Amino acid sequence: MRKRSAIICATACVFGLTACGSDLGERMEKAALNTLIGMGTVFIVLIIIIGVISLFKFIPMIQDRLAKKNAGNVQESGVSAATQMSNVQEDTDVSDDLELVAVIAAAIAASEGAASADGFVVRSIRKVNKARRA
Repeated sequence: MRKRSAIICATACVFGLTACGSDLGERMEKAALNTLIGMGTVFIVLIIIIGVISLFKFIPMIQDRLAKKNAGNVQESGVSAATQMSNVQEDTDVSDDLELVAVIAAAIAASEGAASADGFVVRSIRKVNKARRA
């Protein structure tokens, strides 16, 4: 067993991984070198991370450029799409949507714990601005 550990120690010493069989000064020199290599690696990685994070400010500019390119392509086909959407909106009348009123009344009844929505009257439905609620 002693022979095997001596071979392993000798191999490690040849490759410079450890300071086997040397005095305290050489061991401390190896330890200091290992510490400097480790800290240097950490700082280099941190500098790379800082560089990547600093590039994040350019992402919105790139997205704006792509949106402008896509907007030019969409405008050409947008005229026909806009006429189709206006035709669809004219065909559907949402002012008298009884299904929507029934669903909202059922949701209110369920939140109140009532068995049916017979006692509830929906007088108006209006859109709530979501930006204020946050």
